[in-house]
Amino acid sequence: MSTKSFALTSLSAAILSLTVANTVMAADEKIETLIVSATRSETAEVPVAAQIKVIDAEQIRVSGASTIAEVLRTQAGIQIQDGDGSGGRNVTISMRGFSATAGNNTLILVDGRKLNNPSLAAPALNTIALNDIERIEIVQGSAGVLYGDQAVGGVINVITKRAKAGEFNGSITAQAGTGNLENYTANLSQGFANGLNYSLSAQKRNADNYRDNNESGITNVLGNIGFDFEGGRVFIESQKINDDLRLAGSLSDAQAAINPRQTNSPNAYSDQDTDLRRVGGDVTVIDGWKLIAEYADRDETGNYNFGYPGEKTTHYSMRVKNFSPRVVGNIKTANGDAILTVGYDGVKSDYKSDNTYVPLTSEQQVDGYYAQLVYPLLDKLTATLGTRYSSVDDDNHLSKKTNDKNLQASEFGLNYNFGNGWSVFSRYAESFRFANPDENNAVPFGIDFLKAQTGDSVDFGTAWKGENASASYSIYSMRVDDEIMFDAFNYTNINLPDSNRKGFIFDGDVQLSEQIALRANYTYTDAELRSGLLKGKDVPFIAKNSGNIGVVFSFIQNLTLSFEANYVGSRYLVGDDENLLPKVDPVTLFNANILWNFKGVELGARVKNITSEKYSDSRGLYGQYPQPERAYDAHVTYRF
Repeated sequence: MSTKSFALTSLSAAILSLTVANTVMAADEKIETLIVSATRSETAEVPVAAQIKVIDAEQIRVSGASTIAEVLRTQAGIQIQDGDGSGGRNVTISMRGFSATAGNNTLILVDGRKLNNPSLAAPALNTIALNDIERIEIVQGSAGVLYGDQAVGGVINVITKRAKAGEFNGSITAQAGTGNLENYTANLSQGFANGLNYSLSAQKRNADNYRDNNESGITNVLGNIGFDFEGGRVFIESQKINDDLRLAGSLSDAQAAINPRQTNSPNAYSDQDTDLRRVGGDVTVIDGWKLIAEYADRDETGNYNFGYPGEKTTHYSMRVKNFSPRVVGNIKTANGDAILTVGYDGVKSDYKSDNTYVPLTSEQQVDGYYAQLVYPLLDKLTATLGTRYSSVDDDNHLSKKTNDKNLQASEFGLNYNFGNGWSVFSRYAESFRFANPDENNAVPFGIDFLKAQTGDSVDFGTAWKGENASASYSIYSMRVDDEIMFDAFNYTNINLPDSNRKGFIFDGDVQLSEQIALRANYTYTDAELRSGLLKGKDVPFIAKNSGNIGVVFSFIQNLTLSFEANYVGSRYLVGDDENLLPKVDPVTLFNANILWNFKGVELGARVKNITSEKYSDSRGLYGQYPQPERAYDAHVTYRF
C-alpha cells in the first residue's frame, strides 16, 4: 500500500472522528447495552476504567462475515495471523503488540469459559458458529485482576444466544463459495412459560480452501437445557466437535512467487475431537447480591503429522477443567450503587503427547482469588479497584520435576462522566502469564521451567456516545518483564528481556442518515525491547499502523450493501529479532457484501479480497503461509 493510500485511510478516520464529535444527538435517550466483561456479571454500561467494544449479532450479520476471524480482523487494536487461510483453528490473535510466537497473551472466552489451550495450539475459533453468537465483547488492555492468567493484551469474550421465555426461534443456513466451500448451520431455541428452555445448534462445514493439501472439515453440535426461576437460573450444556485439517505448511518466498497454492507437505494433517460439558447458573442470595458459578470440562484428543521425513504420527490428549464461582453485589452509597465482585478461578489441565522429539506428560493447576470494586466516589466520578492472588503448580511426569509459583496483580482506575455522553478514564493495571506445559517442555538447556511473565500498563482514554454515533480514544504504555516467547532460531521457548509497548487506539461509528452508516478505527502500536542484546529492536511481525473503514448502505427497503477496507502496515519477519531484513509490505484488503431480506428469507453474497492482494498473514525467516486471493461466497438463510 502506498503512503498516499495510507494517508487517505488516516484522513478518513479523522473525518469520521470529526463527524462523530459534531453529530447532533440526544445523550439522555441512548439505549443501554448489557456488558458482561466489565464485572463478570451482566450489567448495563458500568462506568469502568477500560475501553470495551461490543459487537452485536446484527452487526455481524450485516458484515457478511462467515467466521469469527473475519469479524475480529476489522476491529480496533487487533491483528490477525491465519496459518492456513481457513479462518479457523490456526488463527492467532495479537493485541497490544504481542506477536503470535509470544504465546497466549490474548484471552479468548466463550460465555466466560477459557478457550485458550495448555499447549502451543491457538484457541480454536472455528468451534464457535456465528449463528450462535449474541455479541462479542472486546476489552482492550490488561485484565489480570478480573480474568487472571493470559489476559495480558486484552480479552475477547464471545457471548452466545439464550432462549427467551415465551419465544420460539430458529434458522437454517446453506452457504457455498470459493474453494469448494460448503457450510450448513441450523439452530433452534424455545422458552416456556414455566421457565424451562432449550437451545440446539449444529454446523457442518467442508472446504478445500486456498492451497493444496489444505482441506478442512468440521462438525459442531451444541445443546443447552436451562431453567429460569424467580431470582436465578441453572443450565447444563454439551458440545461435540470433530475437526479435521490438512496442513499446507510454509513456502519459501521464491516458491510463493511461482505458485502460492502449492505445498511442501502433501501428507501433513492435524485432526482433533472435542467433547465439552458445562453446567452453571446464578441465584439471588439476598436483594442485590448474586451467586454465579460455572463448571466446564473440555476433553480433547487428536493426532498430527507435519510430513517430515521419517516422522511418526503424534497422538495427544488434553483435558481442561474450569471452575469459576463468584459473588456479585450491589452496595448502596450516597452517589449510587457500587458493584463488588469476589471470586475464584480454578483451571486444571492434563496434557499428554507421544511426540518423538519432545514427549510430554504433564499436569498444571492454576488457582486465582480476586476481588474488584467499582465505587462511585462522586456523582460523576467512579473508581475501580481490584486485586488478585494467583498460583501455578506444574508437574512434568516425564522429567520428574515440579514447579510452584505465585504472584499478585492489582488495578486502579478512575472514570469521570462529564454528561452529554462524554466520559474520560485513566487506569493502572498489572498482568501476568504462566508458561503452559507445552512451553515448559521445550526450554534452553539448564532451565527446568520458564519464569512467569509479568507486566503493568497505564491507560488513558475518552469516549463519547450519542443516539446515532459513538467514538472512543485511548493511549497506553505497557511494560513487560520476562516475556515468554518462542525462539524460532533455536527452536525453544525463552524469557525475553524487558520490553515496552506504547500505542493509540481510535474507534468510532456514526449513522449519517437512515440510509448510510459509517465506522472506522485506527491503531498505532509501538512494541520494542528495552534491555538486553536486542535493546531498541521492534517486536517482529507487529505492524505499527493498522486501520479499518466500513460503510453500510440501505437505500432500498430490505436490501443492505456494505463495503470495508482493512489495512495492516509493514512488519519485520517472524524471527528477525535484530531487525536486519527488509520489512514485509503493507497489506490492504477490500471486501463487499450484499443482503436481501423478505419474510424470513435472507439471501447474501460476499466478495473477499476484491483486488486479489497477494499476502501472507504469517511470514518469517523460514517461509510464509500465503492467504486466499479474491474469493466469493453466497448463502441463503430462513429464520422462523
